[in-house]
Amino acid sequence: MLAKVSQVGTSVGIIIPKYIAHEGGFTKGSPVNIEFVDNQIIISKPKIKREGWAAAFAEYANHGEDSMLLPDYLDEEATELM
Repeated sequence: MLAKVSQVGTSVGIIIPKYIAHEGGFTKGSPVNIEFVDNQIIISKPKIKREGWAAAFAEYANHGEDSMLLPDYLDEEATELM
């Protein structure tokens, strides 16, 4: 698809067609990463911190690997010291 670069203040911009924005999950105000690599402009969603952690912990629980590493009584001792 051919697009034109437009002047936007002191910067330039490109209009992203609605179907591409929809397919990529981009909405008005969405944060994006913009890179210029090998003569290409790459626009991507920023990686969300801790993305996939919930699924990973659920998988651990399914395999019985979610036991506590420290016993509960340590919390009681810490409370007494405060």
